[in-house]
Amino acid sequence: MANNYNTAEIFALAFGIKNFAIYQANRELVTFDTQGNAAPTNKASYKGVNIIEDVQEASRLSYMGTPIMFPIKFRGDNYRFYDSSGDVIEFPVKDFELPAATLVNFRRAKIMATTNALANNGTVKEMYGFDDWTIDIRGLCLRDPSHPTAKTAIEQHRRLVEFENIIESIAVTGDLFLDKDIHHLVIKEVDFKQVQGKPGVIPFYLRCVSDQSIELNLGLL
Repeated sequence: MANNYNTAEIFALAFGIKNFAIYQANRELVTFDTQGNAAPTNKASYKGVNIIEDVQEASRLSYMGTPIMFPIKFRGDNYRFYDSSGDVIEFPVKDFELPAATLVNFRRAKIMATTNALANNGTVKEMYGFDDWTIDIRGLCLRDPSHPTAKTAIEQHRRLVEFENIIESIAVTGDLFLDKDIHHLVIKEVDFKQVQGKPGVIPFYLRCVSDQSIELNLGLL
């Protein structure tokens, strides 16, 4: 039996985040069999749902027909892990698109030195550069027959744990990341929550920082 989720309610319970803007699906609701084949059902009623008309920027639609605006993908590669003996090994990992119900926050500080100004207010600032981006990824692992690789909450949870076990930076794609010139990130902390009375829902929180390759040219004296 399919579960009906109010993602705004679950975000509020799990993270204290309230979502007011909700997209109205301009399609019929569908059901899926065990092989993932869609079968159209009766049209759904969206009475009381806030409507946002322009969905041209949607990358794709979820199985409910709602637009996914900024999908995020962890890119697969031969990544390094620790084995049971603590040795470093390489293991192939496949691409993973984060669940559709995912929110991302970005913040970044400047690295600068400040000097108190004598006989004046304020400080003199010397800018040296920028700190890494701090990236907070919050989302919900839910049943999603339209997901490219992980169609259940448990499968999505397992893929997140797999990427969290990687001991190097992870390649990431998505418009929100590319606009900030972020191509790799490191997962510093992961948190999986439980929501009472919501079976089949696994909230997750990834605390990440951006990473970039820095090449040092050492000249001979």
